[in-house]
Amino acid sequence: MCKPVCPAGWQSFGGSCYWMVSNINLLTTWHEAFTKCSAIGAHLLIINSIHTQEEEEFLALYSKGTTKWIGLRSNPIEGGYSWSDGTPLSHTNWGNGEPNNHEGREDCVEMVSNANGTYSLWNDLNCDAHQDWICKITKGKDPILPPRPPSPEPGN
Repeated sequence: MCKPVCPAGWQSFGGSCYWMVSNINLLTTWHEAFTKCSAIGAHLLIINSIHTQEEEEFLALYSKGTTKWIGLRSNPIEGGYSWSDGTPLSHTNWGNGEPNNHEGREDCVEMVSNANGTYSLWNDLNCDAHQDWICKITKGKDPILPPRPPSPEPGN
């Protein structure tokens, strides 16, 4: 039987595939990034595997020198933070003094990776800030492609 692989353009780690959108023209809010990942059958990055430290190290190197949205946000009902798929938070990687909810307006979380990819940390940020983002999908699962517009009928 064939081992599951990642789709073209996605990066493999463990049992998952990662797709980072890092383009100055495609920066987006947390909610837009969440919606875009969901639309293709993926999740905005959720870090909840048993290999959490190894995954953090992989992600720091994969996304070195960037700040990008991850699927973590504050939970106003239960308090604290939770992953966007409802997975409980079992690991944190907050930067020094974070989360600080600056001016009461920072409900979403970004991952900040240093320039050489040796480490990353989390920072709470206003959800309307425009950032890069990472989608995550189970290895072997293909993302849903957006429908193509219908071709014009001949003669029109």
